[in-house]
Amino acid sequence: MFTNKKTLLAMSVASVFALSGCSSDDDKNEVVPDPVDPPVTVIVPPEAPAELGLVVNTSVIDSATTDVVDATVTFLEDGVVSSNIVDVDGEALTTTTTEDGSVTFTVKDGATLEEVTVNVTADGYVGKTFAVSLVAEEGETSIDQVLPLTSKTAEGIADTVVEATVEAGGTTSAPIEAATEEGASSASATVPAGVILLDENEEPVSGEISLNVTGADATSSAAQSIVPANINDADAETTVKAVGVANVTMTNSEGKKIKKFSDPITVSMAIPSDTMINGEAIQTGDMLGLKSHNEDTGLWQSETNMVTVGALNATSGTYTGSFQTSHLTFFASTAPVDVCSSGISVAVSGDDVPAKGLTVSLDSSDASYTSKISSNSSNNIVVTSGQAKKEGISSSATASVTVTDGNGQVWFESNGEVDVCGEVPVVLANPVTYTSEDFTVTAACSNDSTQTIDMSGALVKYSLANKKKVVASGSGGTFSLADLVEGSTYNVTVNARIPLSTGGSTATTTITADGTAESIALSAVCETVTGS
Repeated sequence: MFTNKKTLLAMSVASVFALSGCSSDDDKNEVVPDPVDPPVTVIVPPEAPAELGLVVNTSVIDSATTDVVDATVTFLEDGVVSSNIVDVDGEALTTTTTEDGSVTFTVKDGATLEEVTVNVTADGYVGKTFAVSLVAEEGETSIDQVLPLTSKTAEGIADTVVEATVEAGGTTSAPIEAATEEGASSASATVPAGVILLDENEEPVSGEISLNVTGADATSSAAQSIVPANINDADAETTVKAVGVANVTMTNSEGKKIKKFSDPITVSMAIPSDTMINGEAIQTGDMLGLKSHNEDTGLWQSETNMVTVGALNATSGTYTGSFQTSHLTFFASTAPVDVCSSGISVAVSGDDVPAKGLTVSLDSSDASYTSKISSNSSNNIVVTSGQAKKEGISSSATASVTVTDGNGQVWFESNGEVDVCGEVPVVLANPVTYTSEDFTVTAACSNDSTQTIDMSGALVKYSLANKKKVVASGSGGTFSLADLVEGSTYNVTVNARIPLSTGGSTATTTITADGTAESIALSAVCETVTGS
């Protein structure tokens, strides 16, 4: 019940009519009814979204072009789907599909995670898992990480698909073989006749079957670019690196995965002839270690089988390594290395690191790694010593070093491969003219513009067309769009985190980077409450 001065006045007026309503002017003793107060209508705006704490912003990109990639992202923790990752509204986030390459998330209240495993798949790309840090640098409230995927048509990648029909019961009536072209990227898989195809629950799989084999050139950066994160455990006695790879998947027409076999199948991969074991280059007849990576758990395991080094292909400078297995996944032949115990850092000189930081990429047959350096960082560590061990980066590792900004602009590129274990000198050169702008977000009820909602807790991201999104920082509803390439057009996405009258909670607009403050006015869905 709403009671105010207007209501009391109405009650007083009503009492006068009640007293005089016992008779009428024509003496017919008609009763005059009491007047009915109109209902009181109140517009109730939604509660303003709470200001965000830690925000982790990941961007799935093409490793060659840095353009964003539509992808499916799954969060894993200790071999199972994570229960500690949530979206910015606190809703559980296990698997999500992104149409713009951007996935923004945070950690559930009370969780103490320092890292989460992210499995990323996309049509036309080799899927990969990444280790994403959940610890922000001091003074920072957001973490920005790119997740580069390698196209199946990229240089150094070989990919093939073979179709076959398997009758009811899942038993192959003839061999099924898929092999890429011979060379440094070659790989193959052969399923003999009479083998039963099984899913993860060991149930037979039949029907139209697709066998997909992907190989990569381990003499270049191609192989390392598709090796999933953390091939070594942090406490492993021996550190190894991948020296040959084969990604083998098998599905039926319904998308069901074949994960196991009743009997072993044969898999092969190319291994560089300069691979060293015990201080000597490998030769035919040698045995190498074998590891497999399960994309459904995000975990590596050491196989009991080993890789036999076969014949030398003198043209490609690689040996054919082969092994038998009863399951399908990503396989890597391995060789031990002396780990880079000092880690990798960059000694920056030249132009200042911009406000939103820079991305450092290492690419070679020794390492494929992407990290971030910040404008206010007291150090410029790219790979910690612990992470170098997990990734199998050796003390003698070399790599091409590239430094880019959030717009994809190159600030530094090494002259070929350089030694990277320890400190790498980097001279930064800003290739463009930067500007920045304030961007103000306001929101009012669609049915009462005088009722406003504080947008301090909105999530604002911006980007050039087809490039990764950057999270804007701000307070009081005004956000800073930093490191804009002057004169360029940017897409701005606002997650208001409240229902909007246009549907959903997200609005988009474009701005021109000219240093002029911009704004967006949002129309919110507000509840109408009627009282008496």
